[in-house]
Amino acid sequence: MKDKIKVKVSSFVANILEIDALRCEFTKNGKSNKNGLLNKLIPTLVEVRKERRNQIEKILKTEYNRTDSENIYNAVNTVIDRVYFNDEDLEKLEESIWIRPSKENISVFDEIETSETMITAQEVSVYIRGLLNEYSMLPLYKREALIFDRELDIFSTACCKYRILYFRSKETNERHKVFAFDYFYGYWTDLGNYCVFYDINECKIAATPLYDMQDVYFIKQKFKPSERLIERLQAYCDECDFEAVVSMEGEQNVLQ
Repeated sequence: MKDKIKVKVSSFVANILEIDALRCEFTKNGKSNKNGLLNKLIPTLVEVRKERRNQIEKILKTEYNRTDSENIYNAVNTVIDRVYFNDEDLEKLEESIWIRPSKENISVFDEIETSETMITAQEVSVYIRGLLNEYSMLPLYKREALIFDRELDIFSTACCKYRILYFRSKETNERHKVFAFDYFYGYWTDLGNYCVFYDINECKIAATPLYDMQDVYFIKQKFKPSERLIERLQAYCDECDFEAVVSMEGEQNVLQ
């Protein structure tokens, strides 16, 4: 794999990447850092594409009992970009973006070069442009969820299993220890994604934009909320005022 990959894109796609890099705080020296954004995003887009192919093959085998499912599967994957994510709907290819694969993601770009391009019968730059064409046509909340797919998955798992979650805020650089309660996918006036939680150390109910969470992980220890706390958290979600912070200091029976 080359140190740098040049991809020609339309001005529409370039503008979407610029907007998302700034909104999601992929910046360097006060300017958008599209390379940082793309290194975070492309591995997820590749996994989404692979999962779609797996679903196609599974349906052909299980629902249609096709003995030639592999041949159909290969044919579909050579034309799907041309049909759904071609360049004609996204203006002329007037902009160039450069991607420098990070050490953490070099294996993904190697996979694109050695495997994905063979399946789709495309060059590396054309394959990546197809990913970005598809991405750029999605609504903001979905694009944001793809960029922070890992963080959203960890938060969701913590919600389901009542695991204590830790994260650091990009905006304030403060670390938080929380009980993860719920997240809203594509919610509120800015169409962003919000994660609702109870801050264990601060004894406060709050929410944060998904893009503000970094260094996210949960531990084996579980948090046991009282019924009163659950009621307060649910009321907070129902009110949808995610800019507000509700203090729980002085509340009794916060823990069971």
